[in-house]
Amino acid sequence: MLRHTEAATATSVIEEALRRASALIEETGARGYAPLVHVERAALARLTGDEATRQRELREAHRLFAEMGAPIRAEQVARELGA
Repeated sequence: MLRHTEAATATSVIEEALRRASALIEETGARGYAPLVHVERAALARLTGDEATRQRELREAHRLFAEMGAPIRAEQVARELGA
């Protein structure tokens, strides 16, 4: 939500929330959520103009979606990679 409403002023808050989400995923083993964190990191990178990070995060999200057997979501990310 912060990314949509206050991205310019909340970058550090968003980054911290994503770090916490990643830590919880590791702690709980809920790896199915990991690609979603990468998608959000990619979106944040796009807002801050960091294209290299955006591409890296999208590639990782794509890899994880494909690995977990989520072809539709993997295809959506692949399209975003191509855009």
